[in-house]
Amino acid sequence: MGDPAPGGVSQSSDTAGPPAAPAGAPVVRRRSLADELRSWSADRLAELLAARPDLAVPPPASIAALAERASQRASVALAMDRLDAFTLQVLQALAVSPEPVTAASTTALLGVPDDGRVPEAVATLRDAALVWGPDEGLRPLVNAREALGENPVGLGPPLVSALNNSSPAWLQGVLRRLGLHATADPVTAVGALAALAADPPRMRAVLDQAPAGAEAVLEKLVWGPPFGRVGPWIGGSRPGAPAADPDAAPGPDAEPLGDSPESTAADGGSPLEWLLERGILGRWTEDTVVLPREIAFFLRRHVFGSGLHRDLAADPPAVPVARHDARHADEAAAAAATAAPRRVEELLDAWASGPPGVLRSGGAGIRDLRRTALLLDVSEEEAAFFAELAYSAGLVAADLASGFWLPTPAYDRWLDLTPDRRWAELAAAWLVSDRAAGRVGVPDDRNRQVAPLSPEVASWAVPELRRDLLGELDRLPAGGTAAVDALVDRLFWERPRRSGPAVRQLVDWTLREAVWLGLVAPVRGAAGILSAHGRAALLGLPRDALAAALSAALPDPVRHVLIQGDLTAIAPGPLAPDVAREMALVADIESAGAATVYRFTTASVRRAFDAGRAADDLHAFLAEHSLHEIPQALTYLVDDVARRHGRIRVGAAVSYVRADNDAALSEMLADRRTGGLGLRRIAPGVAVSELPPEELLEGLRANGYAPMAENEDGSGATPVVATPRSRRATSFHPYAVQRPALPGSAAVVALAEDLAAGG
Repeated sequence: MGDPAPGGVSQSSDTAGPPAAPAGAPVVRRRSLADELRSWSADRLAELLAARPDLAVPPPASIAALAERASQRASVALAMDRLDAFTLQVLQALAVSPEPVTAASTTALLGVPDDGRVPEAVATLRDAALVWGPDEGLRPLVNAREALGENPVGLGPPLVSALNNSSPAWLQGVLRRLGLHATADPVTAVGALAALAADPPRMRAVLDQAPAGAEAVLEKLVWGPPFGRVGPWIGGSRPGAPAADPDAAPGPDAEPLGDSPESTAADGGSPLEWLLERGILGRWTEDTVVLPREIAFFLRRHVFGSGLHRDLAADPPAVPVARHDARHADEAAAAAATAAPRRVEELLDAWASGPPGVLRSGGAGIRDLRRTALLLDVSEEEAAFFAELAYSAGLVAADLASGFWLPTPAYDRWLDLTPDRRWAELAAAWLVSDRAAGRVGVPDDRNRQVAPLSPEVASWAVPELRRDLLGELDRLPAGGTAAVDALVDRLFWERPRRSGPAVRQLVDWTLREAVWLGLVAPVRGAAGILSAHGRAALLGLPRDALAAALSAALPDPVRHVLIQGDLTAIAPGPLAPDVAREMALVADIESAGAATVYRFTTASVRRAFDAGRAADDLHAFLAEHSLHEIPQALTYLVDDVARRHGRIRVGAAVSYVRADNDAALSEMLADRRTGGLGLRRIAPGVAVSELPPEELLEGLRANGYAPMAENEDGSGATPVVATPRSRRATSFHPYAVQRPALPGSAAVVALAEDLAAGG
């Protein structure tokens, strides 16, 4: 952060030796971060790899390689992103503190009580390998200093840089005006000025002599930006004035100071001139002055504030808690959790028969998303979420051979799982996925809507934000929730480098997705309540344990429904899987939740017949699982569809239609709605068409008929069960996500042991 100055700040490297310790104090001299890491135990190295998971991918071959990777700019920035506000402020203080840097000197610079919080933060920074060196000579990594910016905490350059343009004669005049011993050596002169700034009583006495308006000028610069623009007269060549550096840049936020002509010193000069002539301000460019760092230290500590920072974030903001019934919250979240796998199944079954195409730029079309939303009877945002969720779980992929988005073979294996186990797979995939479904449909930089399943949906910050946000909910007591704004304030304190409007939007999206997935129970006007199975997912428990946690929140499966006279049926709880499958076949789901509502229609009953069920099968199933007597309206509906189902059969000739009697065929041929199917009679009760059998079946059904597919021999004795085409992706790039290294995981422990043994 500038050139070394006596009593000032010096630029250190990650391979420089530590400063000399006090006489007689034992010092273990380590010349680099690698030397420091070699002294660590395997357990401590494992904690480092878990805290900074990017260091373990790919596994470093040696401690030297680990140190080099830990010092790289991108890795350092990621590690700093995980620091809370106070620890980040401690790192800032370490980066700007005069050497030698210790926890005690940093405590004094921050202006906080010596209660152990600063040493604790320093220990956190050392464990993260952002700071190294002995206790009496702490050193932040060079890239950590650079990540803080050219003017960290709003501080300007040290005196040695701020007065770099001054001539020896000018410096002698500065010393004389301050009452200090004049010297022709610039280094000694700057050292004397730094010593004065570090002596509060003497520095206070100097400022007491300042003209009116000088303190107001300093107040504009003390908290940053440290540069000030002044009137053109200040750039004039007064006798003995320092020459400006034409290459120096003042920064874009230089504070306009003006020339304060109405306020003059005793010798006729302005407050700005008085401050310049005493080295309290430095000349940076022709029309810019700068407040040196050592002067800012004094002003912040003893004039305008209480420490290095104007607002010290020593304690996290309080989060007021509102309490609710934890059991009811778990039940509400569990109801959403049972619906999520069903939504994914409906979506992928629809895409198996009518898949969306893969766009040239990747992803699926917005129109396909809208059709999917209508099919699922959900909003476009929710449909995008379930599509992205299926992609994250590896259940759908872009098929390279066909150019369509299709279910993968993993989808068939997922269907074989129990409903709670299906949810566990989805929840585990969501937690580590980098897909931000909320971006779908939002205009991008070119004002184009972001497509679902496109690369633009990914964001590297999403997985950690999900864990951090759910972690904040986990801090609350069981059944507790909080206002979203209060939770965001706490989250931004925990991760100040990851804050702002864009992150706030990610927070809102994450909470919405957590509710849809059933991890969080919604609460009006609040962030929601983390469920018991949500806590299990946050802990990273195995899939079976997640499924068990969800099952514990669900009531016992039921095997009966309440069938009503208006052709609806209510399942008073989660149905047993086999009953749920049959009910979904014979009736349409109208609403899902703690109680699922089904509706029987002509189309749904016909769907059961198309799948091979007979009328007797449906009557027996309904009688077995109905809690009351079957209403006559439903019995009539089943029998009526059964009478008409199969009266007309479709086979391949190209295609043919065969009716039990010629009158039924004549009626169908006379129907204007079938005119586009190209049917023509070739014999009594028989007609043919140029359409394939599948299209002919669909066309007749769309016009109100109930044909049945016929086997090849045309006997009609064995009907062909019509099943949707189950297309699967055969060649695709699987979705890959970098899973974080977990503390105590076998891979992390083994890598740490290898590094500790190899050195």
